[in-house]
Amino acid sequence: MHQLTPHIIVLELIRSEDTVLRITQLSPSAAIFLGYGEEELIGKPVDLIYASGNDKAIWQTALTHVIGVVPLKTAPSTSLRTGFVGEIVTKEHNKIRVFISLFALSSRIPNKTEIVLLVQDKSAEDFSAESALTESEERFRQMAEMAGEWLWEQDPDGYYSYSSAAVSQILGYSPDEVLGKHYTEFLTPRDKAEQQQYAASHRPFYALLAHYQHKDGRSILTESTGLPIIDAAGKLLKWRGVDRDITARMHFQNALIESEKRTRMIIESSLSAIVIMDSYGIVTDWNHPAEKIFGWTKEEAIGQRLEELIIPPQLRNAHRQGLQHFLRTGQGPLFNQLLEQTAIRRDGTEFPVELSFSPLKLGNAYIFSGFIHDITKRKRLEHRFRQAVESSPNAIIMVNESGTIAMVNAQTEASFGYLRTELIGQPIEILVPERFRSAHRGFRQAYLAAPVSRTMGVGQELYGLRKDGTEFPVEIGLSLIDSHEETLILSTIVDITTRKATEAAIRQAQINLAIAQSEIKIAERIQASLSPSAPIKSSHFEVTGYCLPADQVGGDYFDYFYRNENCLDMIIADVSGHSIGPALFMVETRSAIRSQANGSGTPAETLTILNNFLFEDLDKSDYFITLFYLQYNITNQQLSFANAGHPPPLLHSRFQSECQQLDAEGLILGVHKNVMFEEKTTALSQGDIILLYTDGLTEAENANGDFFGLQRVSDILVQYAQQSPQVIIEVLLEQLKQFCRSESFNDDITLMIFKRN
Repeated sequence: MHQLTPHIIVLELIRSEDTVLRITQLSPSAAIFLGYGEEELIGKPVDLIYASGNDKAIWQTALTHVIGVVPLKTAPSTSLRTGFVGEIVTKEHNKIRVFISLFALSSRIPNKTEIVLLVQDKSAEDFSAESALTESEERFRQMAEMAGEWLWEQDPDGYYSYSSAAVSQILGYSPDEVLGKHYTEFLTPRDKAEQQQYAASHRPFYALLAHYQHKDGRSILTESTGLPIIDAAGKLLKWRGVDRDITARMHFQNALIESEKRTRMIIESSLSAIVIMDSYGIVTDWNHPAEKIFGWTKEEAIGQRLEELIIPPQLRNAHRQGLQHFLRTGQGPLFNQLLEQTAIRRDGTEFPVELSFSPLKLGNAYIFSGFIHDITKRKRLEHRFRQAVESSPNAIIMVNESGTIAMVNAQTEASFGYLRTELIGQPIEILVPERFRSAHRGFRQAYLAAPVSRTMGVGQELYGLRKDGTEFPVEIGLSLIDSHEETLILSTIVDITTRKATEAAIRQAQINLAIAQSEIKIAERIQASLSPSAPIKSSHFEVTGYCLPADQVGGDYFDYFYRNENCLDMIIADVSGHSIGPALFMVETRSAIRSQANGSGTPAETLTILNNFLFEDLDKSDYFITLFYLQYNITNQQLSFANAGHPPPLLHSRFQSECQQLDAEGLILGVHKNVMFEEKTTALSQGDIILLYTDGLTEAENANGDFFGLQRVSDILVQYAQQSPQVIIEVLLEQLKQFCRSESFNDDITLMIFKRN
């Protein structure tokens, strides 16, 4: 018996445009077999090649079975098929008896189905559907063993006769444990009663949600697809199907739905109008406050151009030009800023608004979210206030009955050091020293009970509080502004500093404060200047780091930079102690390292030069430095490294279950001159991760005096090795905080991760 010769024909059905299966491709052997040129059949209906009569009914039944398992908007995750014996018609109208297999292919295009026909002919004397079916089954089993999803066969009563190895990953059972069992034995009780019907049915099913009981007891959710195998006489021979584990997908899908619900609640409960438009200027979201402010309902607004709803006619052209300019250049002067503009209501009235629009890129397109607040009332108050008090030489503040600042003048900004936008909406007590705030609230309530124009706090010393925390003596005059809308208190504040203290005392206090603030700022700037401003990411690797100082400034340091186009240098170091002294040594260390960046020095050579450079300074101080230096050759994936007494980094390879330490012999910097540092080299493979850290990580203690420890760090690195360097750093810090039950630590903690992609 010789092998069947297969001829391949590809069909396509686009349901939204056509209901006819048409030929889109065919192999040269299929064209020759049918007597056509290859291009003659392209685009033609499939019924051109099959016979009428009983064979036509068999063809149509088989095509219906295959198409029927493919829903309108999705496609199966693996091929489904049927097979039968029938006649095929050549160009010369000759009929040839053949064995035909039909396969439904997966498609990413909604409403589109692709089907492959395998046409196999044989000589009349040895042709049989049984032999063709045997070959088909053998190919099916070979495919099943290679697939990542669970493929199975059941007899007509629903008992498993075949199971691929993937059942172990999905349900925890081996194929041998499944064979001979009824499919309902593995379902949860909720599905057993509902799915008894499928065993006796001859109808295929697709994407049926099935709840299975895993061998360890947990529930597993799958998408189950089954196809009945029926012979020419209509007898059910067996079932073939596939199950895909969607447990994790459904979990994330449900979480996404809940997140969207929360987002919608936040949008709708906002006091500001929230408007979202697409890159064409079309409104895609419109919350309830937007309905109240502009007069358009959500249903009326969505789908309309934003400019026609809220922008006055004279400003619409500028809006369109600004949007087009941003889409072309990615720049727009009006985005990501709080602005005051004029808007228009549905009835055509114009009114002032405060708004901010922010672009968000989604794929190759933008959406724009706008937050809009009606400031008509505020502008009215501003106009009234400006006319009366803007030019006053004294600070004047308007406060409502609840003590909230409604308006301030220019002198208030000058006296207290705030911008008016920082003060409006804040409680008046923000300008009162903390020790007087409780009493001040009482004075304010007493004044509202008997509101007459008078001086506040007669016989008492009153002080104002500036933004920078300094206090100054003041005199305050109070008067009442009683409008139809609300009651307002107008406060006139006079700085009487020159009458309460000598200039020398004030100047000295300011000098002392400035010195203290300057020292902290200098130290913070020094600390900030040591570390790279952003990760380095490429198609080949990614490196990033993070420093968490114990105080405002610390003595840790990390750095990475390209020595040349083929070489990446990475450094982590730790100076004993904290504050300004260690920070200065780190600046000196960084400067020395960067000065060698253009050379060709190896890690060991660089450490030798650095040790000799820092020796005199370190020898005269009480500080010392540990440092680990790595150099990665991008061309040959070789990593060279040398150590100056620093904790060895951890290397995790995807081929190993545990991390290994990278270490080399070498003294800490500043102990002796002319120290020789050992240099080692290792090759890095795809997926390898290197974690560099300072001892503040491993030596962090919890309340029981237990160290966080190197083993715990190593376990976390192994567990999260598939994540990005940034995620791994975040996990390490979060688990460290949970272990120590603290957000701050006694020592600086610095982490740097290199990952080869």
